Amino acid sequence: MVFTSGIRKALLGGCFLLVGLTAFAQPELYRSVLDLSYKSARPALPVAAYRNISGAEFRSMVNKAFQKSDFSLVAVGQQKNKSTVFEFKFNADPKWRFVPTVLVSAEELLDGKKKCNPCYLRFFEIKNAPEVKALPWMAQYDLSARLLPAIDNAYATIESVGREHIDPAFRFDYKRQWEGEKTLFGNAFVGLSLPSLKENIVRAYQSAGFQPIEGEAPPKAPELTLAFSFPVDPAKEGGVVYKVKVLSQYDADGHCYPCEVIEYFDPHQQLPPAGLSGVVSRASLESRFTAARNAAYESMRTDLERYLRPRSVFSVPPKPAPLGSPRPPPMPVAAT
Repeated sequence: MVFTSGIRKALLGGCFLLVGLTAFAQPELYRSVLDLSYKSARPALPVAAYRNISGAEFRSMVNKAFQKSDFSLVAVGQQKNKSTVFEFKFNADPKWRFVPTVLVSAEELLDGKKKCNPCYLRFFEIKNAPEVKALPWMAQYDLSARLLPAIDNAYATIESVGREHIDPAFRFDYKRQWEGEKTLFGNAFVGLSLPSLKENIVRAYQSAGFQPIEGEAPPKAPELTLAFSFPVDPAKEGGVVYKVKVLSQYDADGHCYPCEVIEYFDPHQQLPPAGLSGVVSRASLESRFTAARNAAYESMRTDLERYLRPRSVFSVPPKPAPLGSPRPPPMPVAAT
């Protein structure tokens, strides 16, 4: 596609402006899939406290609950601080060639009859979480969808089985980790090439009234940014700078596995001057832009929904703020 020098300069200038807007709250990128559900910061307070149950029965209750959730006990050890640590391995799919290990700690304060007085059960920890986070995204998606519900179910079993032994001064305080499928960045697609995905995205936005800037990227690029301009005044050059970022990993055949798509634009960007003839167009900009954005997303849904990552659904992110609205003041730095 050919653009006049005026359009290209306006678009590129807007891109450089966008990069320099440090107050713009850009999407949080390059997190781990596991971090979407697993909260690694362990609570200071125990999950529960138990009385009138022997130490042996307490250990058996924890062990059987995790075995019921497809874990195998590796060891029960005593730490220097006298806490007890249960180490379980998750019976994951053998094709992953990776075995997640979960640690569950407890403080067993036993009386003269070897009964809990009390025994404190604590929150779990994924021992090899760094190795999990280093796995490819798709492996992390599959593993998280099995591992975290299994851990949640184990704690639910402990809550049910041990209810009559809960210390009356405490309540069972475990917050489930698994809240359903989430995507790391945005809509995630598999089974098509990056050039094909790019073609679908550009077509969707172009048909909705956005003007694309063509950019080249290798077929297996880890990151691709597509820049568009949405006209402030359809009769003039220049407009709103809008970007779509594609973050990708690939399978052995070079297909997306997955490619995740997010919009990446600053609603507070400085807009081109409207001029006397563009007052009406400027007044209708927000409604036109919203309608065009919705149309682009609907077109992508129609063309790409069949390529969505398994268990995920197509979503349209909320628009952050009206176009051209004043930039919020920076947050004051807290005094220390």
